Amino acid sequence: MTYQGSLTQLKEVERLVHDRTAYQFLKENFYGPETDKDQMLWLHESIRGSQLAETDKYRIITATLYVILAHDTHEQIDELGDTRQLSLKERELTVLAGDYYSALYYRTMAELGMIDLLGALQRGVQKMNTAKTNIYQLHVLTDAEYLSELTAASSAIFAEFARYFGKEESFLVLAEKTLLLKRLQEEQAFYESYHLSTLKRAYEHGFFAKESAAAFEDWLTNIIDTVKHEIKDLKNDL
Repeated sequence: MTYQGSLTQLKEVERLVHDRTAYQFLKENFYGPETDKDQMLWLHESIRGSQLAETDKYRIITATLYVILAHDTHEQIDELGDTRQLSLKERELTVLAGDYYSALYYRTMAELGMIDLLGALQRGVQKMNTAKTNIYQLHVLTDAEYLSELTAASSAIFAEFARYFGKEESFLVLAEKTLLLKRLQEEQAFYESYHLSTLKRAYEHGFFAKESAAAFEDWLTNIIDTVKHEIKDLKNDL
């Protein structure tokens, strides 16, 4: 979707940005995902060395967090076959909140006039959406491909942001692994609460079968431990 096309699509919700009543309503009634503080710290580290004014840095990081938050929110909208169904009110609030964050993102980027950065972030959005589809539908052939898609699903927007500001590959890899670890741990906590996981298809399909995990919980724990060791090795190499 083009930049102008995206703005046109969001005209209906752009008014929410200026509507204090809508903001207060969402604050009091919507209990969706919160700002990812880990993403925020990595974004800050990525932009820290740039020559931009501090106020512009803050607005750029904020706008990027808006688009991440918008997609995390929209991801909560359940499918028809999901075991844990949202109520009609929950679905409507989720859609409203996601659109609200998207409107904030586009408005801020339009005010900044950073079209190149907008394009980079949109590439990240596309990569993230593709990765989530590949994970859900198992459009992967190997364990390495699956782990790569998991990484993109949790950090593709950040990665494009960091590349835009010229960060080194070693920095990117460490950040991506750290964000992946958080995603896996959140998936583990969600499964413990609801016995549902988007990763269970991979377990049932036989990915990472070499670990010989007898149950999904053990399988996920093994992957988390592997990522932890990778992060430790990356830190030792810095």
